[in-house]
Amino acid sequence: MKRVCAWCLKEMGVVETSERPDTEISHGICENCLDNLTAQSGMSFQHYLDSLPLPVFMVDGNVEVIAVNSRACAVLGKKNAELIHHLGGNVFECQYARLPLGCGRTIHCSGCTIRKAVTRTFETGEPLSMVPATLSHADLDHPTEISLYITTAKVGDMFMLRVDKMV
Repeated sequence: MKRVCAWCLKEMGVVETSERPDTEISHGICENCLDNLTAQSGMSFQHYLDSLPLPVFMVDGNVEVIAVNSRACAVLGKKNAELIHHLGGNVFECQYARLPLGCGRTIHCSGCTIRKAVTRTFETGEPLSMVPATLSHADLDHPTEISLYITTAKVGDMFMLRVDKMV
């Protein structure tokens, strides 16, 4: 399925989720149009993020959080400053992030669905939607499994990691 900007009609790549990839089109918004729309509306990027109803984390290619919305802060019970410039495993309090090597460097991290989804979007530019993931949350000394559904998308030099559902 082709991805096309709904504003300027610029082609934004292909999403391989369709049975008829040559005939179907998915619309989105390209980086230039997003910048233009944001500037014209006078809305700051942070205000835009805060207007989204689901927890959203903007991360770089290393899964370091560079922006977060107020819904994500509320879900995690943390302030914005406690999340920015921290790796995803630390933000989500993954039990493996507490190991001496830290988030992204343990044997367990190679199988992390969240890290793999962001990395795939980083490498291919393709968004991923409603990816099931399991997080081993470090709750004191009693880790618990948290089931998530996440969506990733490339936005300029950043990547959106949205938590669609937590179980």
